[in-house]
Amino acid sequence: AMARGLTGVARPLIVTGTAHALFYGLILHNPLWSAQAVGGWPLVNLLLPLFLLPWFGLTRMPALFAKAPAELDRAIQIVTMLLVAGFAWATLRQLFHGALLAQPGVTDAENILRSILILALALGFLLWGIRAKRHDWRIASLVLMIGAAGKVFLFDASGLEGLARIGSFVALGFSLIGIGWLYSRQLAPDRDDAAPASA
Repeated sequence: AMARGLTGVARPLIVTGTAHALFYGLILHNPLWSAQAVGGWPLVNLLLPLFLLPWFGLTRMPALFAKAPAELDRAIQIVTMLLVAGFAWATLRQLFHGALLAQPGVTDAENILRSILILALALGFLLWGIRAKRHDWRIASLVLMIGAAGKVFLFDASGLEGLARIGSFVALGFSLIGIGWLYSRQLAPDRDDAAPASA
């Protein structure tokens, strides 16, 4: 309908389909807390369409309106971040628990990989925020960094002893230093361009 210019037909279909995918798929029947089998194969399962279809619908919405408000674009970016993080979290869960993600229990390896995943998401959000010049993605990256640091300090380190505890803090420190160095290095040209403009 959109390809044929039938915006009046496409608008209710896309809005209704996206709302259905978000509410029923990701809120009411999310496999992370509801007993919904997603398939036993990593990556080749129902998690991809579960998170991809809402994103596809959301990114089509600005084209449905003549003048889309700026708040709509920000909302789409925030939901996209949540979808990316949710897909990564669910995929990690699927690697350890198979088709049913809502099974109780978290292994030590999964717990450690969760911290690594949060740091990886923070790095990915930062790189995309720098490349696309999106401030919201940079803020989300900072929030994820703080969350990863808090998780390691408050939860991961309490269950480790000796060299393992020291290693977790050292790994976290080097990760945060590396992300901070990347952030300052990539944003240096922006500051240099802004200085002559302000002068």
